[in-house]
Amino acid sequence: MNNIQMKGVNSSLSQVVLDDIHYLKQHLDDILENSDQTLIKNLIEETELLLEQAESSSQSYQEQYNTFNQITNSWFDVWKQYKNSPEAIDLLRLIDHLTNFLTAYTYLFLGLSRINEGRTGKYRADLERIVSGFFLLSEVVDVFVNFFSISELKQIDEGAKNAISISVRDVEEYFKDSLESNLVTQLRAYSSLIVLKIEEHIHSLKELEQSSKVNAETKSAKLSGKQLRPFGLCIGEFVVPDDFDAPLPEEILRVFEGK
Repeated sequence: MNNIQMKGVNSSLSQVVLDDIHYLKQHLDDILENSDQTLIKNLIEETELLLEQAESSSQSYQEQYNTFNQITNSWFDVWKQYKNSPEAIDLLRLIDHLTNFLTAYTYLFLGLSRINEGRTGKYRADLERIVSGFFLLSEVVDVFVNFFSISELKQIDEGAKNAISISVRDVEEYFKDSLESNLVTQLRAYSSLIVLKIEEHIHSLKELEQSSKVNAETKSAKLSGKQLRPFGLCIGEFVVPDDFDAPLPEEILRVFEGK
């Protein structure tokens, strides 16, 4: 049956969260009154500890989901507490940025847990669980694609492609039952959406990278006082003869060969 395996938590997520927390530590005195800082300091310590646990490869996807869900809910609780406090606007902005990433990974690991874990051995029940996981991933990728690294997206993409490539034997077996037929159709649809979104995103990144490279080269040429050579300056001034690709005469070949 289909699965999508992912290796640990991408380090870029940890860096984003830790950067936000480091900023908060440095500017806590400017953001909150001293009397309100204890809660935030405790939550920072808890977040650092839980994030370190989540990076462990020994955690199951369900455990990773539980960890991220706990962190996310804790920061949301702080956001709710200060949402009507104009003086806490900087704190709220930071929490918005932080929880965007945390929410993405919370739902990612929830989807992965449904796809890979908790199977009962009852075919239809397990298929329903897997389909619900792919549905969740299709929504996560659609909304949060910018939060995941390329390596993570490629792992999800590969798993989704494998789900699409169900063998003919399995398809025939599924379609003996109308409910299972519908589930397989959903599975293939969600997988196709995942592949489409990921490959569109990766293609856009490559185009952006290429465009940035061209712009950098153009800027460099302008700064150095050089102009890029335009194309087609000698149009009409030279006609390629018909024997352009013909072998050289024997006497010229002997000169090159030292004979």
